[in-house]
Amino acid sequence: MPKKVKKLQPEEFDQECTTVWSFPRRGNWATHNSKYRGNWSPDVVRNLIVRYSKEGDTLLDPMIGGGTTAIECKLLNRNLIAFDVNPASIELSESMLDFECESSAKIRIVQGDARELMKKIGDESVDFILHHPPYADIIKYSE
Repeated sequence: MPKKVKKLQPEEFDQECTTVWSFPRRGNWATHNSKYRGNWSPDVVRNLIVRYSKEGDTLLDPMIGGGTTAIECKLLNRNLIAFDVNPASIELSESMLDFECESSAKIRIVQGDARELMKKIGDESVDFILHHPPYADIIKYSE
């Protein structure tokens, strides 16, 4: 049974309208947390999704990591195709989606190398691509 969360949306959200974005908070709504090393702020993801897509669009995150994009897609009713080479990231991202909210978003998370999986996506089947790439070898994500 999906979890009930205290807050499904941020207390405050203003769409950024400058070229410099700064987000001091790390997201305390839905199932967001900052425990995953190298995750990006949900405020960044929300701003990108709201600015560059509409409800029902299909988004692609080829390096889903800790699931931030998946959570925001569920909350904002965007479909998502997501990949990650690390099976632990897949498991974590799927667990982050285990919360109740009204959404018809279809979220598909697949384990594998994005370079290969991208070849299986049909032309013009994705409306927007967003991702937060890994930090080279600065953070060790897996063996």
